Amino acid sequence: MEVIRKFIDANSLMSIMPLPEAFRNQKLEVIVLPADEQEQASEEQTKDIQNIVRSLVGSIPHTDLSLNNLRDERLKKYEAAY
Repeated sequence: MEVIRKFIDANSLMSIMPLPEAFRNQKLEVIVLPADEQEQASEEQTKDIQNIVRSLVGSIPHTDLSLNNLRDERLKKYEAAY
């Protein structure tokens, strides 16, 4: 993966994108990375979460467990999705 790292004057960036006023007249470090890999990982994580939610719908049986205990049980079971 290629990465570009440059130090530039904030005033030249302000015409391209909104920046906090505190950045004016300062040098900024700009790092440019390709977005495809990050978007793909995010899409895969979203699909995993959607599948987990679908599997949970209507799956909590009536038990004598308290709501907190049920929650803890489910969090342990699905913690790998985070």
